[in-house]
Order: sequence, then C-alpha cells, then structure tokens
Amino acid sequence: MGERFFVGVRLDLRQRVLITAVVLAVSLCYLPLNRLMTGGSTVEIWLDRVVPFWPIWIVPYLLAIVWWIVAGVWAFWSMRDALYLAFVSSWVLACLIGFCIFVLYPTHVIRPDVNGEGWAEALVRYIYEHDRTYNAFPSMHLWITVTITLYWSHWKPKWRIWLWGATIVVAASTVLSGQHWIMDVVGGTLLAIVCYYLGPAVAALVLPGMLRSSVRPPSVDF
Repeated sequence: MGERFFVGVRLDLRQRVLITAVVLAVSLCYLPLNRLMTGGSTVEIWLDRVVPFWPIWIVPYLLAIVWWIVAGVWAFWSMRDALYLAFVSSWVLACLIGFCIFVLYPTHVIRPDVNGEGWAEALVRYIYEHDRTYNAFPSMHLWITVTITLYWSHWKPKWRIWLWGATIVVAASTVLSGQHWIMDVVGGTLLAIVCYYLGPAVAALVLPGMLRSSVRPPSVDF
C-alpha cells in the first residue's frame, strides 16, 4: 500500500492546502489541452460500433465530476496524512502521464448525432458544444474515478462494493453517452492501477526535505 512510503509524515493545514493546490493546478491542465489539441487518431474497435447511444447516461457521467469534488474535499479534511499523500501522488502522476499521452499520441472520438428534443438530449448537446472531442485516450474520467475508488476502498473498506459498482456505472456512462471509446476506458483504468502502485514511490523519491526523510531506511548500529 502506497502510504507505507510516508509513515511518520505529519501534515499541517498549510501543507495540506499547498498539496491540494498542486493537485488542482495539475488537473486543470486538461482544459487548455482540450481546447488546443487537433488532429490525431481514434482507438475505435469493432465493439464500439455495437454500443448504443443513450443520452440519459450523460447524467452519471456528470455526477462523477461531483463525486470527484466531494471525495477530494472529504479526503482533504479527514484522510490520514500518509494515505492522503499516497492518494494525491497517484492522482498527480496519473494526470501527468495521461496529459503526456494526450500530447504525444493525440486521439479523438467521433460522436453520434443527437436527435430528439428531450432534456437528456439537450444536456448532451450542451456538453458536446463545450467539451471538445480530443484527449480521449486514456479516459481522464476513468483514471480519476478508479484512483478514488482504489484509495477509498482502502480507507473505507465497508464501501468497497458500492465504490466499485459506481465505478462500473461511470465506465459505462463514458461509452453510452458517446464521450469515449471502449479502449479509452481500458486505458484510463490501467493508468490508474499503475499509478496506484507507482505514484507514492515516485513522490517519495522526488519530494524534498520532510517527505524524503520519512522514507529513508533506519540506520543500523554495529
């Protein structure tokens, strides 16, 4: 578990605020990337052509963003220091790797035509107008949601079934709402799992002072 890299580390409120500000700043880099990217390829597979388009699935897609905010704020206030550092380390590393993939291997989705005049269709059209089709692989929706689920399953083990159930719903919503291909979902999930294990180790190596001292092996006297 990643928090073992930060055993003994204690964070005051100022440090938590600074760390959280870094997480927010890194995460928001998605916005200019989404606006500036052009071209690229798709990772569509044959299964994508049989997946139906259901506008109503845009609701859980958007609710996932609300959950990110709630989970992040809750973790900020209540998660123990070592686990919180591991959590944000995995989050930031996943974002950095994901954004590099967006730049080095740009991808986009081909969205379906939105017919109908219902509220769900209107909401989908609004999202399509304001969220461009780029930065598809890997799915940021999945790497953030899975990262939260992995850490919250450790922090709140009684919630594990509900957390993974909600993650499956989010994964389905990204495809059924026309926002992602299936391989985007797979890529985002794998990225989150890799960074769950790798993020804390990387952070423990690169962060100076307070954190580095907490992961040095104890000296041995002969």
